[in-house]
Amino acid sequence: MSKKILIIGLGSIGQRHLRNLISLGYKDICLVRRNANVLKGFSKLKVFKSIFEACKNEDFNTAIITTPTANHFKDFLDISNYNIQNIYIEKPVTHSVEESLKINEIATQFSLNVVVGYDLHFDLGLLKVKELLHENTIGKICSFQVEVGQYLPDWRPNEDYREGMSAKKTLGGGVMLDLIHEFDYTNWLFGPIKSVFGKNKQISNLEIETEDISINIIETQQGVLGTISLDYLQKELSRTCKIIGDQGTIIWNYKESKVLWMTHNNIVWQEFIFTHIERNDRFVSIIKAFMDSSFNNLDERLSTVNNSIESLKMVVCAKKSNKENKFLEL
Repeated sequence: MSKKILIIGLGSIGQRHLRNLISLGYKDICLVRRNANVLKGFSKLKVFKSIFEACKNEDFNTAIITTPTANHFKDFLDISNYNIQNIYIEKPVTHSVEESLKINEIATQFSLNVVVGYDLHFDLGLLKVKELLHENTIGKICSFQVEVGQYLPDWRPNEDYREGMSAKKTLGGGVMLDLIHEFDYTNWLFGPIKSVFGKNKQISNLEIETEDISINIIETQQGVLGTISLDYLQKELSRTCKIIGDQGTIIWNYKESKVLWMTHNNIVWQEFIFTHIERNDRFVSIIKAFMDSSFNNLDERLSTVNNSIESLKMVVCAKKSNKENKFLEL
């Protein structure tokens, strides 16, 4: 069956998905964006001002939602009215657990293929880490340290960071939702999660309404203890995960495209290096996997709505924990 695709929202990630779909050979693509001017290089594509207008004029079987997080729920509800079977929602699924549960309910009721865009599941380094853990390379997992930070004004150099989604509470911004990848892959590698203690605040001189620092302590159902540290502040990108087992250690370094591991029986660092992979390759991989998937045939690397609810619960619990100053169970 041929794919007729509607992309809703055309910010930086929407443009990336559009270019990648075209590179994969998909041509039957329409756009929904508030500014109906077609981007340079895409003059042949039809652009509509609303989902209603698009679906009134065309029949789609695939939709990709890349609007601000706070709009995801409404956009999904609008899309679900038009019998569109394949829906990709950029992460996070929403900023509300209640909304995400409703999306999951609708997706299940109507057998919709709904995927949430956690592209780090396609990072070769994290896939290698998952393989090493599956093989019990470092024995029983005891603890982990997850960390990511990058200076917000550098994220999108051609945009004013103060006006973007990250800076606005009403749009679902803040370092915890922006960098929810870290909560997601923590659950993916070590879950299920039992409890969270979080501290987060806006502490720097960035001109934003949202938190720019988030420090969290995590306990899994298996009794593993870990930390997740997020910030909008580090001028040089830092993104790492260190896992300590009772028989060794694994380190994933995203920036250096490298996984290192050492065991008690082999005290020499072994390396898995994937510097030949470009950042966009994993975005190509995830959108291709989505386009090749269906409700009953889903690539195991793809995140369902049900999967994504768990990481959202972690964020919501961490924010509530900050206010109540205590550990909270998921």
